[in-house]
Amino acid sequence: MQIYQAVGENLAIFHDYFRIHLLPVQLRHGARLVGRWETDDGRVVAVWEYDDRDSYDRIQAAVAADSATPWAEELRRELPAFFTERDEVFMRSAPASEELGEPGV
Repeated sequence: MQIYQAVGENLAIFHDYFRIHLLPVQLRHGARLVGRWETDDGRVVAVWEYDDRDSYDRIQAAVAADSATPWAEELRRELPAFFTERDEVFMRSAPASEELGEPGV
């Protein structure tokens, strides 16, 4: 999961940049976007799904080596700032309620 503190006045630029430049490269190399959300406090959250951590590492290496990546990074330097902070959190599936058995509470 990637969490960005967005710059409100540049949010449309952020969404366009993601849709046009980032998403196609990620998808081309096997990343699966679960969804992207805006929070009430001005963050943008993107949740990606990977088979495992090794798959994530392989996909990110392929994205970094993709010929479109340096061009997109150069373009981003020319655009107004559209986020001020970025955090990445890794999650794994937890058991569903029926897999947990009887409630302990």
